[in-house]
Amino acid sequence: MKQRILRAAITAITIAALTAIAAPAAAENGDASIRARSTADWKTELVHSEILLDAKARGITLPTGRNAAYQILEMETPSLLKDTFFSITVNSSQRLGDLVRSGEISLTELNDIIEAGRKTPPVFSTDLKTVSMGHTVSIAQIGSLFIRHNRAYTPKIPLDEIASRPYSGILVDARGKLPVHGEYVSATLAPCLQPKLWSVDMDGVYDKNMVDPAIARARGIVSYQTSTDESLYEERIGSDPLRISAREVYGQYRTDPVISWDDYLKIITVPENRRLLAEGKVVIICDAKALEGGDLGPDRDDGYYFIRRSIEERLAQKKPAKMGLTDTWEGLKLMIYDIRFVADSARILDSEKSRLDIIAEALRLAGADATFTVEGHTASVGKPSGELSLSVQRAQAISAALAARGIEAKRLESTGYGGTRPVASNDTEEGRALNRRVEITVHIGRNRVD
Repeated sequence: MKQRILRAAITAITIAALTAIAAPAAAENGDASIRARSTADWKTELVHSEILLDAKARGITLPTGRNAAYQILEMETPSLLKDTFFSITVNSSQRLGDLVRSGEISLTELNDIIEAGRKTPPVFSTDLKTVSMGHTVSIAQIGSLFIRHNRAYTPKIPLDEIASRPYSGILVDARGKLPVHGEYVSATLAPCLQPKLWSVDMDGVYDKNMVDPAIARARGIVSYQTSTDESLYEERIGSDPLRISAREVYGQYRTDPVISWDDYLKIITVPENRRLLAEGKVVIICDAKALEGGDLGPDRDDGYYFIRRSIEERLAQKKPAKMGLTDTWEGLKLMIYDIRFVADSARILDSEKSRLDIIAEALRLAGADATFTVEGHTASVGKPSGELSLSVQRAQAISAALAARGIEAKRLESTGYGGTRPVASNDTEEGRALNRRVEITVHIGRNRVD
């Protein structure tokens, strides 16, 4: 009995720690009196943020209370910006928040960069009801968190040969909609902190580990541009670059250009061109809209908190078993633990019908414009490939069940992570039950997934 109580306590602590990572202090209390809005501008390579404090809601009278307002802005800025920065795409399948959650990046490292950002002096609104402060951080500085190698890795040289010569840089044109590798769809390339280049045979052409670490930390591993006027970025790729047209894009977030086999050989088979990789002399041309980036993170306005309260109240009325709602950097997240399927299959047991009814009823309260990401998670029992496939199928099954309960299928996106994101130990039945779960993220407003 004592051991079971201890295990339960450890599980509770684990979940609490994950929640603390996921949600900022202001958001945990449903506090809309201070908000942050961050925008990633990949062309200027800067993340611009505005922190807005509703002084009246905090009981502060301006201008006499300006020092108190400034102190609140200084104190709460790191927590608020952390939550928006988590949405920055790092690579083809991960965002910054995913890597903090996995422990690859610590909150201390991220907070150090946020606190070192350039701030503009706080400004009062004309009616003296609000005060705002600007904040800017270099995208390359954020990307430097992921540069852990000590020297550039040299790629393997293939046996194939092709006529080539030394170039001054590598210019990849990835504009327009391109086929997505391995899928029967097309998409525009999206920027990220650590893109890769691939050949059509999925040989690695370029990644962060091929770049001299000092160069990668100082300016990132690629420069994103929208113009074909090479004089604008000649400093990066010189006057005689190898000009390549991307054939495809790759990855969950459509971040990686795929180039032809011949272009791959032109780079890899010439020592001087391999040196270009080590020097980070790579420019990718994208559509202008892709580089605008858009606002990061969920928009926690009054409407956001209204929807949150509505869902919380409905769940409190229905009292569903092993379900909860939490506020994360991705949006509102409905957690459904120990969801029951037929063993080793994606067929939902009939006993889950009442919980699915409650879930659909709660999600409909988010409104007709909300979208939802359904994530499947399994316990880890040493079969990662099968667990991943099963988690995807189960997420799809939950999405289908919700669509059958009145939520449009086009508003539902499903994915799975197998046993790679446990919230408890897999060594106990209690822990495995918690890891067998479905998480449904509610995307509202600017955080909506289309």
